[in-house]
Amino acid sequence: MPCDDACCCCFSSAPPQNSKSGKGVMYAKFHNYNNNWDIRLCDAPCEAPCCCCIGCLPCSWCCVQYTMRKRVLEAQQPGSGLQNYQCGQGYLPKCCCGLWNPGRCGCCGCYESSCPTCCLCLEACICPGLVITGSRLLAMDMYQIQPDPCDNRLIRFNNCIQCLACICHILAIVNDSFRDCAAIIDCIADVVFFSTAGCMVAQLNRELIVRKAAGGSPAAPDVIIEEAPKLEGLAEAPKGDVITDRS
Repeated sequence: MPCDDACCCCFSSAPPQNSKSGKGVMYAKFHNYNNNWDIRLCDAPCEAPCCCCIGCLPCSWCCVQYTMRKRVLEAQQPGSGLQNYQCGQGYLPKCCCGLWNPGRCGCCGCYESSCPTCCLCLEACICPGLVITGSRLLAMDMYQIQPDPCDNRLIRFNNCIQCLACICHILAIVNDSFRDCAAIIDCIADVVFFSTAGCMVAQLNRELIVRKAAGGSPAAPDVIIEEAPKLEGLAEAPKGDVITDRS
């Protein structure tokens, strides 16, 4: 079904406005990438229905998200397993006065790498939205994939429903007459979230399969950069003085 015909068509497909601080700086780079997803979120139910169904089931959620994060990390660095795991893969910056600090979210402030399996399982159970978003953004960084306009609409629609559910629950605390409305909206929000998440799982799964079959490099899969010729007579810079910038 075309995205323009869906109920989320009233939401903007434009990328978020650039910001000089906060998450705006972190996410602005995604819109400068040149590659696209193999399938859009809107097309995922038709292109990969089985994967969508498995990805949206609450009973299989933890196993699916654990597997997807591990596969993305393996694609980034083959044979690494969960060695490079972080909560949310570092895409949600430090907040809550340091209570949330990706990289040091393990028990007693330890690094997640000391117990990645336990931390990933907890992330999948406690932060269901963050776990799929972290895996998806990591793949977008690896393969330089830009957000699809249809995907932006679906994600904004989902976020709006989740906020509406929270507002209804707050109103229900103040006025009992909102309890039934809050329960209905809450049910709708759950359906929308897991449906969107299932589409994300199918989209990510297809991308990993396609990239692996094509043998694309995680650093720059579709861009071939020729090595600059070395100039004779110039001494090679010491390795200790080289500074790399991961933008």
